[in-house]
Amino acid sequence: MGESKQPLFAYIDESGNTGKNIFDEAQPDFFTAALVTKGDFDARWGPRVSEVAQRLGHSAIHANELGIGRLETVAGELVDILIAADAHIFVSRVEKRYLLAAKMFDVFFDSGENAGVAWHHYNIRPLKLALAFKLAYVVNDEIARDFWDFILISRKAEATKRIPGICEKLKARLKIIPDARSREVLGEGLDWVIAHPECIEVVIIEQKAAKQGHFPNLVGFMGLLRGLDQFARERKKKYSTIVHDETNEFQAMLTYWHELHANASPEPIRHAGEIWSVQLNPGSQFKIFKDEDSPGIQMADTALWLYGQSLKGKSLPAGCARFLRFMLHRGYLNDFSFAGAEQGVMAQWGKILSAPVEPTQWQDGQKLISDWERARKDAMANYER
Repeated sequence: MGESKQPLFAYIDESGNTGKNIFDEAQPDFFTAALVTKGDFDARWGPRVSEVAQRLGHSAIHANELGIGRLETVAGELVDILIAADAHIFVSRVEKRYLLAAKMFDVFFDSGENAGVAWHHYNIRPLKLALAFKLAYVVNDEIARDFWDFILISRKAEATKRIPGICEKLKARLKIIPDARSREVLGEGLDWVIAHPECIEVVIIEQKAAKQGHFPNLVGFMGLLRGLDQFARERKKKYSTIVHDETNEFQAMLTYWHELHANASPEPIRHAGEIWSVQLNPGSQFKIFKDEDSPGIQMADTALWLYGQSLKGKSLPAGCARFLRFMLHRGYLNDFSFAGAEQGVMAQWGKILSAPVEPTQWQDGQKLISDWERARKDAMANYER
């Protein structure tokens, strides 16, 4: 089989995994990375990687164990292997503070559950993110920890009791938001939840596996799956196998979400001016390997470790710097962070947001807002009845 006809393989590793403790100041971000090659990297190039490790007196390449000094002695050779394999590297970043802020907005301001929130404030992405950013501005450490403790509670009655207190603390701090309209919209949404905490359906989810879905691991994994899927579709190729480093706590969850999306309908979903597909990487197998048994995972680990060193401002010697340059040149980033969200919105909506508004557009917009506000009030009245 010619190389161009070979299916894709991906090898995934993680960094910054703190599980449910997302407040570790030493690890503010969670990263997951994938090495992507045409054909099976482990079968074709694994023996060469193993030879390199054996020369260092190890059975596998573990960058953190080797450190910069010893890794430098083989970094150039590892890059040559990746070049020969025509490898690409994906990185999915999750800023844990942004994860908490986004989760908080989704929990309390989903217009499908919170009748006090108008449809457009939750479903039109630029408006949603603007309000989510402003909500995040008022969240202090106490509120953040209270919310995270609440969302991980598995007993519905206990969780529901926590909701009003958290929302009252949020409302008390809305005064620090500069613009009055945002204070009003957020305040009305919080007032509704304080009065009707039973409307928040996230507390219905009591299974441990479902609670794990709140952790950075799943968010980062889903960002990576979307990136891998886009990479394959652009090249009109498919994945044979996606290999993930062994993670006893989360591997059942990761396996479930891979299978769910790999076998989903290919029909696109259209909503509020956006189009996306639930199906990701159809036909691919998902396997869990120990990093010792997968040189591909070891290369993903090395890329992540060197990337982390660069983020810490460490000076890298020539060989390690070359590895990092290869990663950045042949790499793709999915950035679930405050900065990444802003860049995504401006890329998609920036021209519309900065364009002048014609009189007819203004009138049409005012009518829409009026209709949505009337629908909000009707929903509140219907709920009360």
